Amino acid sequence: MRGAVRKLKTKEYQGATQSNSQAKRTSPFRLARSRKVSAVLMVIALVYAFVAGFHTVSDLDMGWHLATGRYVVQHHAVPSTDVLSYTSPGAEWIYPPFAGVLFYGIFSAFGYAGLSWFCALVLTAIVACLLRNSSRPESGLAAVLAIMAVPVLAQRANPRPDLLTHLFFAMFLVLLWGFHRTDLAEFYTVPRANAPEDAVATTAPRRQWLWMLPLLMLLWVNVHPGFVAGLGIIFAYVLAEGMEGLFASRRQAALERLRLAWRPLAATIAVIFCNPYGPAIFKASLQLAGMHSANQPSSGLFITELEAVPISLPSLSQALDWRNPDSSFWWLALTAVVVVGMAFWRRYFGAALLMTASLYASIHNQRYKGLFSIVAVVVGSSILAEVLANRKQVSAKVDAKRFDPWQVLSAIAVIALCLLTCVRIGDVISNRAYFVSSSTMLFGAGESWWFPERAAAFIQHEHLPGNIFQPYELGGFTAWRLGPAYGDFIDGRNVSPAVWTEFQKMISSPPDSPLWEAESTSRNINVLFLPKSRIWGLTDLSLASLCQSRLWRPIYLDEVSIVLLRNRPENRSWIDRDLVNCATHEFAPPEHPSREQLSNFYANVGTILAFLGRSDEAKEALDRAATLSPEDPTIHHALAQLYEAQQQFGDAEREYKAALGLREDAEASWFYLGRFYFSQGRFAEARPLVITAIRLSQHPFNEYSLLGHIDLALRHPQLALEDFGGAEDTGAVFGSEDKNRELFAQIAEGRAGAYSELGEWQRAIEFQQAAIQNTPENVSRWEALATICENAGRKQLAERAREQARALSK
Repeated sequence: MRGAVRKLKTKEYQGATQSNSQAKRTSPFRLARSRKVSAVLMVIALVYAFVAGFHTVSDLDMGWHLATGRYVVQHHAVPSTDVLSYTSPGAEWIYPPFAGVLFYGIFSAFGYAGLSWFCALVLTAIVACLLRNSSRPESGLAAVLAIMAVPVLAQRANPRPDLLTHLFFAMFLVLLWGFHRTDLAEFYTVPRANAPEDAVATTAPRRQWLWMLPLLMLLWVNVHPGFVAGLGIIFAYVLAEGMEGLFASRRQAALERLRLAWRPLAATIAVIFCNPYGPAIFKASLQLAGMHSANQPSSGLFITELEAVPISLPSLSQALDWRNPDSSFWWLALTAVVVVGMAFWRRYFGAALLMTASLYASIHNQRYKGLFSIVAVVVGSSILAEVLANRKQVSAKVDAKRFDPWQVLSAIAVIALCLLTCVRIGDVISNRAYFVSSSTMLFGAGESWWFPERAAAFIQHEHLPGNIFQPYELGGFTAWRLGPAYGDFIDGRNVSPAVWTEFQKMISSPPDSPLWEAESTSRNINVLFLPKSRIWGLTDLSLASLCQSRLWRPIYLDEVSIVLLRNRPENRSWIDRDLVNCATHEFAPPEHPSREQLSNFYANVGTILAFLGRSDEAKEALDRAATLSPEDPTIHHALAQLYEAQQQFGDAEREYKAALGLREDAEASWFYLGRFYFSQGRFAEARPLVITAIRLSQHPFNEYSLLGHIDLALRHPQLALEDFGGAEDTGAVFGSEDKNRELFAQIAEGRAGAYSELGEWQRAIEFQQAAIQNTPENVSRWEALATICENAGRKQLAERAREQARALSK
């Protein structure tokens, strides 16, 4: 039977010969022109990839990867329990460590700049891999799709192991998809034309390349839990070959490919167990895929990249914003839909299912956008190229000399794409793309401006005692920059969900609360290390309350961070020497800054000064920042809020609208303007803005809450109840009521107002009491309960509520 399988059928061979003859009759000029266009597009794709990947490093998790690599190098051991934080000692931690070793080695040799170069080169290598798969007819289309994919892939171009997963995934898919698309004739050498019976079986070059898969998997499983994506590609390949077997004309080739591929594929699966954790590595893979406590109501942990892509008319309109790199995902999604239709039409069911599955995964889980874009380029280019090639053959048979409008449209589309890409490359190099998207990155090498390096150096220089408390966003940086001398409180690994709950309670409580005093004593926390830039940290533990704290004293403050020391007698020497007066503290600009660095400095200083009530200084700093970077919406937001606080409402509205004009797909801009109109009593104008913000937001808790109060003001209590129901549904992702008392208190208070409007006084009282039960020290809620009880005729209950409010006010 094997001999029969290895022989070529005369009909198949003759078909291949005819195809070759047609190829030879192709115009040399047209072929050369096509090659030149493809070459230009490929160069543009590679340049775009390098430019998009060449940026300052700012990833939140980069630090704990570097700290892990340092631990492995210094201790010559792979950790299986938490070794970075002091809150989860001994907690199980399974994560491939060798990407951290690689990053630590790069940093040790070249610093942060080396990590920037590494990310740019890996992203370029991914795109080059996608283009390398393409044969001549497909190369142009592959380059077009690769250009679309670059902004999506660039979102993953950070010094973290996930970047390597995208590289390995691309190599796996290119090898297996190329092998799957290999014709049966490519498995044979034919000595004499018209003599298929003399065909001699040989090993195809593509089959030899499959033996790279075990080596790639051995590396992959030891650098990132995303290696399961490689298993997914293997499964998709076997499924695609099985579906080819449904058709008699393609069954023989599919069986031959499977016969040649099963050994390298089996070896690839076997090497997965060659890792420090053995089968337990699959547990880490499931966690990474979001199949554990993260983003579940029970955990209260919210990770943006594990969330679904919001799909609504406002979010879909992002595809029309040609200058916005985020529109590329929607272009690829539309291409995928077209490819799926073509694949079904040509009965390539395996390709259709692979494309459908990857598109669904990317919409359901944003982490998979990059993997989907790789599938879209590799699979999409081959299917589209085949369909277009057949169309050209049909057109040539009908009339070789007839004017073909498709060629003109194709030329126009290629020129437009080249111009668009050049504009986007210019936006990246000029940093416009980063400012408009409120990114913490800038074009070039080095570390991000938001890293609190000077504060970390201060902590180390002063040898501050005890443990450090830092927020989730700063956990990785703390583990790397201050470890191993100082452990972190919590970081992106989420080793202990109990610590996450503890963290939530602490940041939602005033710094002088009994909770902080008790936690600081039990954890031996002496130092608060908090980011205070305009991007991170301004919503947690207000700056004014920290500066006025009795339990904590500020001893260091710059434009991106603050350090506070616990006010204890044994710490008096540091406090007396380094105490910061927030009312008069001066901020020193960086030496020899670029325009972008100076803009970020003034924007952060202005935002901090506004929070400290130093309005005139804040306006001066923000005006300087706006002059340097007028395209940054966060600066306009800060100016608008400052004007609003000073009751300069016309100027505030102008700035809110300016921010919205820069980025219409940002829910924050719609929400801020809607909230401003609500505060001005312009409820009818505020409502559509907030609805748009809801449709753009992933978790629109604040948006639904505001909409509920708007509907109350518009005398639509029934709609308001629906709004607060939506707030409750979205608020559940942040954890249970016990963990997020303020969120659920807001919902209960809103419902109390709606039932008051409906005249259902008993239910209004019950919901207001529920709000108070969640926040018993909130004076305004006791006063609101008193008002509701008076309107309901419950005078004794109203008086008791007022007495409680007076007692809390003392």
